[in-house]
Amino acid sequence: MNEIDDSFLYEEYKLDEKYFPAAEEDIRGLFEREKKEVFYTRQLQIKFEKKYFPWVTYRVLEYLHDLGFLHKIERPQKDGRSITFYIHYSNRYAKRKIKTYEKIISEFSQDHITRSCGQCAENLFCLGLVKRGFGVAGEKVREFKGKKWTESGHDLDFVFERDGIFYGCEIKNTLGYIERQELDIKIKMSKFFGIRPFFILRYAPKHYLEEIRKNGGIFLLFETQIYDLSQKGLVDTIQKKLGLPVICSRAIPDGILKRFENLHKVIKSKKMRIQKKFAKNRLQVE
Repeated sequence: MNEIDDSFLYEEYKLDEKYFPAAEEDIRGLFEREKKEVFYTRQLQIKFEKKYFPWVTYRVLEYLHDLGFLHKIERPQKDGRSITFYIHYSNRYAKRKIKTYEKIISEFSQDHITRSCGQCAENLFCLGLVKRGFGVAGEKVREFKGKKWTESGHDLDFVFERDGIFYGCEIKNTLGYIERQELDIKIKMSKFFGIRPFFILRYAPKHYLEEIRKNGGIFLLFETQIYDLSQKGLVDTIQKKLGLPVICSRAIPDGILKRFENLHKVIKSKKMRIQKKFAKNRLQVE
């Protein structure tokens, strides 16, 4: 999803009312403390993503706007989409900040920047996993071990392998979340190839993660969007002006890679127990 699409909302999920009062209190409190500040939808969804689902944040913002506590400013973009900004009702001098923030958002939303971020994360995670003993069994995979995926035009970023266990890997290095349709397709692709779904994501709603688990997959969340080192100036601006979780990095932190390695060891151990049990039962039958 493009980073400037501020209409982001999962319509298929109903708001869990128990979160609404707390989210309203947090968001109202933020605007009371920052009466002269400007925020846009995606920025606030990310700010509160560890506490509230993104659609909860969205609906609270709309509710506070309907009450008159927040003012909403829609800024149409050249590509036909728009950025939605919210300000405290007492803020009378927001135009300059809106123009400044709009320019920054437009800059990091350019195709060559988003592609660079995607490639950067793929390179760093691939290198980090290889160093930890995971082999690359395939890249941009639509065909694997004699099976060819024809249901859609999608592919898997990588297939990693270690100890005879294969992982169909999708890497998403974006501020926004992987689209539900794409998540479902990548899970289905991995299962079609007979391998374990593996998602490396900056972040994702809890029900997405549960869907991955339910289908025998695993995930890694790295929380901070990774930029190429050449974008250090832009990253500093995003951090300073918008407070978004972005960073330039030369390598993936060991702690993140270690989490996956530990998960792999659990999967390997479980596989070995099943194999031993199967072999024992087979001997008893013979």
